[in-house]
Amino acid sequence: MLRKGKEKSRVILFCGLSNAGKTTIQNIFTKGDVFKTAPTLGISLNTLSFKDMHFRIFDLGGQERFREEITPLLPFADIIVFVMDASDKKRFEEVNGEFRRILKHTDKKLTPICVLRHKSDLKKTMKEKYVINKLGLKGILNRPWDVFSTSAVTLDGLLDVFKWIYEQTSGEKLEFIVDKKKEEDHSFHFPCPMKKEFENGTTFCLNRDEFIETEATNFGFHDEVNKMVLKILPDLRKEAIENSGNEICPDFCIKKNREEILRCPVTKYQIETRGIKVTLKRYEDSLVLSQIYGAKIGEDLCRECIYKIIISPDTLLSEDDLRQLTKSFK
Repeated sequence: MLRKGKEKSRVILFCGLSNAGKTTIQNIFTKGDVFKTAPTLGISLNTLSFKDMHFRIFDLGGQERFREEITPLLPFADIIVFVMDASDKKRFEEVNGEFRRILKHTDKKLTPICVLRHKSDLKKTMKEKYVINKLGLKGILNRPWDVFSTSAVTLDGLLDVFKWIYEQTSGEKLEFIVDKKKEEDHSFHFPCPMKKEFENGTTFCLNRDEFIETEATNFGFHDEVNKMVLKILPDLRKEAIENSGNEICPDFCIKKNREEILRCPVTKYQIETRGIKVTLKRYEDSLVLSQIYGAKIGEDLCRECIYKIIISPDTLLSEDDLRQLTKSFK
């Protein structure tokens, strides 16, 4: 992604108790994945450049013996992200005490602070109004603050958090472009998250975990993808299977107006992997998050990340699975 002018450096501190999910959230933005992580011991540092902003992201260990180590860093923070486990009501008093301590040590600079009511996908969680009331957030009048309900599993709230951080540090609102086209009864979405391409140019379809070799076919998404393409796909599919024995892959998805799940335009199967059906919201959130991470590696989006982010942490392929899968392709 192109940079505009000289980069501005900002410091973000992720704070909160242990096992709140701080590192997992950061990994989605800085590494493009949602792998489960080991507890952070002490302080770790990640970086992320986006447009003209360069973020230095400190991940601060939440165990009690490490909390005092973050105190010297607090006056240098441009943004505080306080992450709490919304399902762990037993530790809420401890959460409140740590939150108050952080506010006290940033009073002079009046650092903007946001609270992430994390793991909000779980059934029994503290409601947002309860968190706002118990943390006394409405009484914070001397600095910008906000609360976001987030989940590293469903991706809910994570884009809103990033937009808030960017707006607070740059003074500009952030908007993302997601490629799609709309017709009477269908919408078209690019790219397909199930397309896997190797360095030798070989492509595979990962939809429904079938890992089928495909023949990539490019229709020029911005100009020509429409109902006419859908009409000729069956003939192109038949021709490809007869000539090469492979399915074709036009590298876009479709969604009927009254459906929530994206479909393959060739097989008409719903897009799903590792037991997760890909809704339009989940797809678009993954696409935008991959753009954020893609900025770090000089790409408009990271295709690998789209697939990895869609998958929940509990269903990710292990390294052994990936090795076995790679062998099966040879």
